[in-house]
Amino acid sequence: MTLVLRVDPWRLEGLKRSLDALPQWLGESRCVSLAGLPPVEDMEGQFRLLGLRCLLRALGAWRGPAAAGTTIWLGQGAPPEARPRLLLWPAPGQTLPPGSGLHLPLPDPMHALWGLLEHQPPGQGELHLPAEPDWRPLLPLLRHLPRGLPLPGRVRQALLARAQRLVRAHAVVAAPRPAGGILAALLGRGCRPDPAAERSWNQW
Repeated sequence: MTLVLRVDPWRLEGLKRSLDALPQWLGESRCVSLAGLPPVEDMEGQFRLLGLRCLLRALGAWRGPAAAGTTIWLGQGAPPEARPRLLLWPAPGQTLPPGSGLHLPLPDPMHALWGLLEHQPPGQGELHLPAEPDWRPLLPLLRHLPRGLPLPGRVRQALLARAQRLVRAHAVVAAPRPAGGILAALLGRGCRPDPAAERSWNQW
């Protein structure tokens, strides 16, 4: 049985601070467009997107056309082509498809949420996250949402809140993908990572 990994808070703080290097990769322009966004049922991906938006907001970045500044690709589908500055920031452990662009040598943007998510005493039992990035079996609300359509902000906030409550209701999270282990650590829960997820932690 895989041992439970408990990430030291100071390590999480160090990972968050290392994201301060993002401005040097954006260049002088703070005009940013996002590509390769996660589907709505990928809740770990939604937390990654939330972390990135928090980072960009803190930097004073603004969303603009792809031709005007930097495009950040988050891993869904193929990277776009013909962009003046394309930064590849796939999910941890994700294999990069062939294509142009600079792979950002930074921890996952989800680490920007360290200290921003509510902590509560651990619940009971073990939560098994899905092997595929699809939380519909865990969150019934997702089953009623259309796929591929943009969500109103209040619906996305409700989904993120429900996902947090679900994780906090357990003591340990079994995470077959690295992003699930990061989410567990950010919420103060022990993680039972698979080998690929453990290698991702060791990378940083």
